[in-house]
Amino acid sequence: MSPRLTFGINSALAFACAALMMVPLHETGHGLVAQALGFAPKIYAVYEDNPAGTAFQTLAILAGGPLTSLVLGSIFLAWSRRGPARYGFGRLLLFWMGLLGVMNFVNYLVVTPFLAVGDSAQFANTLGWPLAARYAMALLGVAAVIALGRPIAAAMFAVAPSDFALDTPRDRRRLVIWGFYMPLFAGVALCAPAGIGTPLWLVGVGLLGDIGNIDVVVAALYAGGEPPEKRRTDAPLRFEFGALGLYVALVLFSVLVLSKGLPV
Repeated sequence: MSPRLTFGINSALAFACAALMMVPLHETGHGLVAQALGFAPKIYAVYEDNPAGTAFQTLAILAGGPLTSLVLGSIFLAWSRRGPARYGFGRLLLFWMGLLGVMNFVNYLVVTPFLAVGDSAQFANTLGWPLAARYAMALLGVAAVIALGRPIAAAMFAVAPSDFALDTPRDRRRLVIWGFYMPLFAGVALCAPAGIGTPLWLVGVGLLGDIGNIDVVVAALYAGGEPPEKRRTDAPLRFEFGALGLYVALVLFSVLVLSKGLPV
């Protein structure tokens, strides 16, 4: 395979693995807060059985998932940027885990007025927010997507193989398109088998959420940014059979364990 195709396939696998880890971690965030409040929750592939409680308990449990995603995503993004730029599948995986975590929080802001089953919409419902406040949250989310475009582009350039041309804006756009934009769609398709055993409409919401991360990828596509000045020696660019094994294991864990519920 050509280096560009190999990188794109590895990026799609990294996206799928990242999504199949970050979504359960998000639900675990809900569950840990619920457990701390005295409930006995279970997490599933794309949801957590939110217990009924007081308004304060409901708000705390709802906030637990997005805040967990934001904190973990920020850590993973910073980790992927640690040291000079270089390609390695582990760094690529950390990049996608970081992006999905941060954007889980940001995209919940964006969809507050539109996705009734979303954490942010339920949070607004519990507080009795008017429609204007919900649209204000959405605008805040859109502003965050635009602001993140340039740093996310820089993070993409930092995990790209060193022999990929990044000298011109056209070169950098090609990297974003073939290394991240197209692999995102392929990665979403790879996530679909993990929904076996989960109600179809919930699988659809989960996949829609994964596709929703295209907003910051598009922002990165047009945000510009400079390639890294210093690089370390890349890891070999080859098809990652270990990543394929990780992907299969995560799908099986989702189907055989999470679809039936996992106590926190």
